[in-house]
Amino acid sequence: MNTYKRLPCLLILGAAMITSAMAQRPAITQDRDQAGRNFYYQQISCTGVTFGYCQITFPTVPAGQRLIITHVSVLNLMPVANTIDSIDLRILNSSIVAFLNCQVNPGTGGGTVNYTTNEPVFAKFDAGEAPQLLTFTSSSANFTSVAIISGYMITIP
Repeated sequence: MNTYKRLPCLLILGAAMITSAMAQRPAITQDRDQAGRNFYYQQISCTGVTFGYCQITFPTVPAGQRLIITHVSVLNLMPVANTIDSIDLRILNSSIVAFLNCQVNPGTGGGTVNYTTNEPVFAKFDAGEAPQLLTFTSSSANFTSVAIISGYMITIP
């Protein structure tokens, strides 16, 4: 009978010992891959394009890193309306990772028709790969394209 009277005391003592042991050795955590800590942003343009497409190549991802792209914005300044065929994000000279929507903005500015892309995406580029944006047009007229990609870098052990 005395055994059952001691059981609650032993359980409380055991729980206190476990809690104490856990407080002495907290879990190891790192936030080196936290998006805000390793923010990535690049803006590149191509101008005077007259051969039906604009190819914008961003810097190659460094060794030991992975680039996660979360947003793409593109502004295409076209001299003629209805000439954008497609815009895509791809691995340099390789596979397409996202097709991007394009909208014509109301009105024109400075004799150009403004087409914009402002898309959330989720795309990864590993070390040695370079992001590339391609804008294809049905016109050989001279146009300008400005592209912005943003996201974050992850360290790969």
